[in-house]
Amino acid sequence: MPDNPYLFPILSNFHKTEQQKVNRIHKIIAKVNKSLKEIGERLNIPIDLTTYVARHSFAAVLKRSGVNTSLICEALGHSSERVTQIYLDSFGNDQMEDAMKNLL
Repeated sequence: MPDNPYLFPILSNFHKTEQQKVNRIHKIIAKVNKSLKEIGERLNIPIDLTTYVARHSFAAVLKRSGVNTSLICEALGHSSERVTQIYLDSFGNDQMEDAMKNLL
């Protein structure tokens, strides 16, 4: 639908209450995660692929590519750049830990 604000319009007019919307979103995320897990297994990826992993990877790639935090904030739908900065900082430590392991 051209007037739908969502990229993946999983909600419809049927989903009127907040609980109906939450239930629908939960159901769709479970289906997507199941499919992502199957894809990961077929590709022999050593971690379970999930929507969380995809979102995390998306943000990490943007950060490493030098994309401005305000744009990452908008892409992730965060309420503020501060929230995005906390989110981005949370996975900068893995690279530091890997670098330190190489020094030992």
